Amino acid sequence: MIVVATSGHKPDDERVYHREIKSLLNAGYNILYCTRWDGDMDLSAERFKHVNVSRSGTPIKNYIQIIQNEVSMAAPADILHIHEFDLLPLAKQMKKKLGIKVIYDVHDTLRAMWATFSSKKGIMKKAINKALSFFETSHIMYVDEVILANRVIGQNYYEEKGLSTTVVENFPRKDRLSDTKQLTGTPFILYQGQISADRGITLLVDAFTIVKKEFPDVKLRIIGVFRHPRFKEELIDKINLSDFNAAIELHPEVPHNEIWKHMQAAHIGVIPSFATPRVSVDTPTKMFEYMASGCAVVATDVPPVRHFLAGAGVLINPNDVEALAEGIISILSNRPMFYELTTESQKRIQEQFNWEAIKDKFLAVYEKKAE
Repeated sequence: MIVVATSGHKPDDERVYHREIKSLLNAGYNILYCTRWDGDMDLSAERFKHVNVSRSGTPIKNYIQIIQNEVSMAAPADILHIHEFDLLPLAKQMKKKLGIKVIYDVHDTLRAMWATFSSKKGIMKKAINKALSFFETSHIMYVDEVILANRVIGQNYYEEKGLSTTVVENFPRKDRLSDTKQLTGTPFILYQGQISADRGITLLVDAFTIVKKEFPDVKLRIIGVFRHPRFKEELIDKINLSDFNAAIELHPEVPHNEIWKHMQAAHIGVIPSFATPRVSVDTPTKMFEYMASGCAVVATDVPPVRHFLAGAGVLINPNDVEALAEGIISILSNRPMFYELTTESQKRIQEQFNWEAIKDKFLAVYEKKAE
């Protein structure tokens, strides 16, 4: 039996559930799936038990104990697959107690993420980030294999620690490919994902006011969860005070299947993030989703984006309102360009950047650990 555990992802997460777990089930594995999320969702099926606990009501320490209790009542576990850094103590405990093989699925380049999101400054920030790094380093001796969601840019931290690593990108399944779109009707721009200042959302609203003057019918839809309540207030005030507030829709996070409907309806998908340490090394999943959905993509020009999108989207300088507006306008004013970009994007998903192309590489990690 395989135990898959996540402490922060939605139970029906695209990577964790729809790609990895479904592939394992199709390969014949029995799975205990443990999630920590606020909301009622039970995905249990044949050979697949799903246990969900409240995220807000269950501290990590308690959640780890709940997982261990579930494992003790289930069939013998051979492999533990964790998706977060804070579940490393579970890996340590289960390795010592059961001798279980441990797969550590690293979705973000952690040191770059800590450098980006730490609210502390100066010496305090360095001390906290060093402590976080020490915590991970002191636990990865109990890990047998690391799966990375991003191409490694620069040094591979985990290989330097002597761990075997496999890159399994966030490529969508082929069945996510949409029909070819036409740039007709009301132009529709979409941003979906986490909503915060570093994601360039204020920049996007400013750029939209420029685009609106060229294309009066254009609409902007922003969908996602706010990282900070204060930024939510600031953004709502900014939108309400703009001349085009009626053309800007702000939506909370939507159910998994609905987000694909929004992307399929959009003409342009934007990724206006600042060039933070994290953005400079991690590939945005939404880029592949936009490409599969037939959106023309306008994105900040950083190495991981450029690697996949060059020649199939519009790359812009970071933190540049004019460049973002011009990138959007260049597509809306040129239907042949829209067709060429979306056709090339979907071709790349169809031929290269799809789950089916890398699924066997993912399953090989399990085959190796099951030996």
